[in-house]
Amino acid sequence: MPNPNTNQNHPHPHRSKTRPPTSSSRPSTSSSRQQQQPPPPVQPRVPLRQLLRVASVASGIQFGWALQLSLLTPYVQQLGIPHQWASIIWLCGPVSGLFVQPLVGHLSDRCTSKFGRRRPFIVVGAASIVIAVIIIGYAADIGGLIGDDVEQSYRPFAITVFVIGFWILDVANNVTQGPCRALLADLTSKHFSLHLHP
Repeated sequence: MPNPNTNQNHPHPHRSKTRPPTSSSRPSTSSSRQQQQPPPPVQPRVPLRQLLRVASVASGIQFGWALQLSLLTPYVQQLGIPHQWASIIWLCGPVSGLFVQPLVGHLSDRCTSKFGRRRPFIVVGAASIVIAVIIIGYAADIGGLIGDDVEQSYRPFAITVFVIGFWILDVANNVTQGPCRALLADLTSKHFSLHLHP
């Protein structure tokens, strides 16, 4: 007699098995959605004249550093400061750059002025540079008005006025230089992003 459990243990050889569809056979919905999305709008390029205006501010700061390095040391010696003490005055540049630029960068990143994040600091720094240059240029005259003897080679009041103006100039240069570079980077990052992501 045939065994009734034979069909249960051994399925029919001609019966086909149904397999579930694999992931490769399913249509990719994510790729189709990406193809259906419209391309991002093309932003206008940053005008070249605007980049040149910002770069001219940075160029002026560098010219100011060059004039400061080449002319102020002989002027210090004319006021009567010994040559070995002149190098101590020059410590203002690195010290102010160490503290002023990070602080100004932190404040400018969080500035909410209607003129922008960088421009208020650039304007304040430029005005401070003008004031510092006037103080340095008239240090001998101001010292004479305070009480220096013009005939003496050593003028303590003129030296004091000069050092104050010198430190204001270094701080003002660093206040202007950091936001100016940041503004130039902000503008050029938008410009280059158009070429990287057309």
